[in-house]
Parts: sequence; C-alpha cells; structure tokens
Amino acid sequence: MKKGIKSTIIFTLLIFGILLIVISCKPINIFSPLVDPSKMGNEAKLDAGYNALASGNYDDAIDYFTSVINSGSESEKADAYLGRASAYLHSAAPNLDDVVSDLVSGNVSADDTGDIIDQVVGDNEFDDFFESVQNAANDYNSAVGESTSGIDAGVLLEAYQTNMMAATGVGAQTIADAYNDSPWGTSSTNPIVGSTTYNDELDAILDSSSTHPFNISTWTIDDANNPSTNGLYEFIVNKNNTTAQNSMISYLTEAYNDLEQLKSDPPEGMTVSDLSDMQNTILQWANYGLGDNSLGTPSP
Repeated sequence: MKKGIKSTIIFTLLIFGILLIVISCKPINIFSPLVDPSKMGNEAKLDAGYNALASGNYDDAIDYFTSVINSGSESEKADAYLGRASAYLHSAAPNLDDVVSDLVSGNVSADDTGDIIDQVVGDNEFDDFFESVQNAANDYNSAVGESTSGIDAGVLLEAYQTNMMAATGVGAQTIADAYNDSPWGTSSTNPIVGSTTYNDELDAILDSSSTHPFNISTWTIDDANNPSTNGLYEFIVNKNNTTAQNSMISYLTEAYNDLEQLKSDPPEGMTVSDLSDMQNTILQWANYGLGDNSLGTPSP
C-alpha cells in the first residue's frame, strides 16, 4: 500500500477478520455435558464454552473459557483464549453472524465501509465495541504466546486484524475525548457543546470522508512542517498522552509481528509483498502519528 492508501481498509479487514473468527472456531461437541463447572475437566469446559458461543450465550462462554485459562495446559489455554476472543467480539456485536452472512451472499459490499460499520456496531455503540475488541486482541496475543506448536496462518491473520481494530479504537477514542470544537464538541467526560453524541463523533472520526478534521484519513499524513494535521500526532504526541501512545504502539507492534510471521506462510490469495504493504501502513501510523520509529520507518 503506497502512502495515501484509504485508511478505511482497516474496517474492510475488520469484517474479513470476523469472518475468519466465525469459521475457525473449534468444532462444537453437542454432546458435551453442561454440568456444574467446578466438576468439569478443562476439555469439557472448552466444549461447553464453544456450545455457549454457538448458542449466543456469550457471558457463559467467557466464563467457561476464563476458567480454562486459569487452570489449563498451554494448549488448552491457547484454545480458550481464541474462544474467549470470539465471545468478546460477538458480545459487542450480537448481529455479527447476520452481517457475515450478508457479506457472503453479496447483500452487503465488503468495500461499503459505512454500511458495514452501521451493521456491525449495534446502535452505534462504538465505545463499547472497541472495549470488547481490545479485550479480544489481548486474548489473541495471549493465544499466540501460549502456543508451542506454531500458529495457524488464519489465526495470525485474525490476530493482526483484531490488533489493528484495537489500535484504531484507542486512537479514535483519544481524539473524541480531547477534541471539543463545534460541531464535534462532545466527549465521554465533558458536557456536550455541539449537536452530536460521543458515538456520533467516533463514527465521524472513523469515516475517512467525514468533515471531522482529524478523521482516520489524517493518521497517515507526513507533514514535518505541520505535524498537527495528523489526528494521532495532534491528540496523542502533542498532548503528551503517553498512555494512549504506549497502548497504540503495543497493539501495532503485535500486528506488525503477526504479519512478519505470516511471511513464511502467506494466507491464500496474499503475497509477501501484500504483507509488507500492510506493515508499511502500521509504520505510517507509528512514525507520522505517534512519533515512534521502533518498528522501522515507512517506505515512500
């Protein structure tokens, strides 16, 4: 991806990542005994967790998977982290499977970013969605760390995409919390001084074609003479928000490393060059938006 790539690709990747999550879950054992969890072994808990996930009982699924994470072997923990990651995402977007079905059937275009966002994020609750996405990203990263037998390419791609969504959420929420000029004059902590809600502002920030002056399309801007035109730089670096900076860099680093591992076995339909282009977008966000070159510098 050359400089100037449409930043909304992140949300197209979001949907493909969700699709992979849905189709890659552990096969369901419908005969798994749903008994007192304290009397269940970890394999039974994993089966119960995936049964709960399949039936839409996401809180129960999270509880089962968390129990395995607290007591399981490395391989059991890896399975549990993957299951809990999917449960977190489904709990944030209960209509996830319907949206995926619409994509597969062609009823929703994968490049219609606005339509996808509106359908995936229930009632425009972007802040709740991103909190769950960040939980899911943390679980994917733990699953990758727990694995001792190599990570499937599909899982690595899911981990990359979820980390990018998590980083996107940190950036968008940081800007929304700090920017208060009309008409985007609202935040989660300050009184409304404009005509929008917090989620309206997040929606605008995540739309590269919106009138919000610091929407996601600005995050790849490289302007040494006026770096404040980059939304991330203006509200993270210039505001000395090291918490947001460190959080975004952490997610971006995980995403970058996931892509690096994928280069040895690129997913079907992708090349090493494609993966390098995706890494370059990460470098643009890190260098131009966050003032961090620890991963390297982006190509022109």
